Amino acid sequence: MSNKPDYQKAYEILDEALGDAIHILQKARLRTKLNLRLSTGELTAEDEEAPELYVEAAREYAGHCK
Repeated sequence: MSNKPDYQKAYEILDEALGDAIHILQKARLRTKLNLRLSTGELTAEDEEAPELYVEAAREYAGHCK
């Protein structure tokens, strides 16, 4: 058995952790954006624009995953 570090495995773990961090930050950013717009009255629960914000966030997240 080799004592040599498994750099490939470490890279894969780091890559997965970065992907998870990006996902968490995107969700937090979207929630903050929605909460700010709701609290100021700029956006209401009945507003038809709300689903578009989710689509926009999904596209941004997908762009980071490439």
